[in-house]
Amino acid sequence: MLAETPETYYLRVSNAPNKDESGSNAKPGRFSLQNLSAAFARLTGTSEAKAPSADVAEGIDESHESPESASSKILSPRMIVEGMLFVGNADGRPLSSREMAAHIRDVSPLEVETLIDELNAMYAATDTAYRIVSEGKGYRFVLDAKFDAVRQRFHGRVREVKLTPKAIEVLSVVAYRQPINAEEVAHFRGGRSHKLLNQLVRRGLLRLERPESSPRKPIYLTTDRFNTLFHINSPQDLPSSKDLDDC
Repeated sequence: MLAETPETYYLRVSNAPNKDESGSNAKPGRFSLQNLSAAFARLTGTSEAKAPSADVAEGIDESHESPESASSKILSPRMIVEGMLFVGNADGRPLSSREMAAHIRDVSPLEVETLIDELNAMYAATDTAYRIVSEGKGYRFVLDAKFDAVRQRFHGRVREVKLTPKAIEVLSVVAYRQPINAEEVAHFRGGRSHKLLNQLVRRGLLRLERPESSPRKPIYLTTDRFNTLFHINSPQDLPSSKDLDDC
């Protein structure tokens, strides 16, 4: 088990402008100390300040903060892991232990997994409403299954499944032909579909994975939320073309 010694662990951030290989200024990382602190405060209820969204966080300028003040804001590795999972990926993809470890000094991917186990044990002991679950090759925050009924009453089914005809078309293509990449979706629809795919990922109806063989060509699949909203256990339960013809 990792010792919770904040003095020896630091989030890998810098107040100096990042530069890419060409020497030009690059965008600051989403997992900045400011963003994680805000996310953790929102998660624990210690502040009324809202954590910035992933898209907004990319544009935050931290140049006004001095190195001295930044270095004084030290978080423990467990808090950093929790904050990163709370912020999540802009594309809806689960965060891998390797990605999280890359942002914490002297912490390995295996140690990140240990920290996640500790967080889940803490959530269970305190009867917290959320859990960290393994999904594909990464992790994400989810609401505990025992609160599903509460979530359904709060959000409402009609509002959750309200999609445009084009979005439903893209969702149907993915549902019946998954795993499928954006080019293949565009081929079946006869038009570009990137924006619609991203919209469906944000709504939690699709998830994105990057195969090791071709990480630059992500594939799309339906999610557990898709199954819940359409009252099926898996995509195999979707009606076949013969069933649709008989309707």
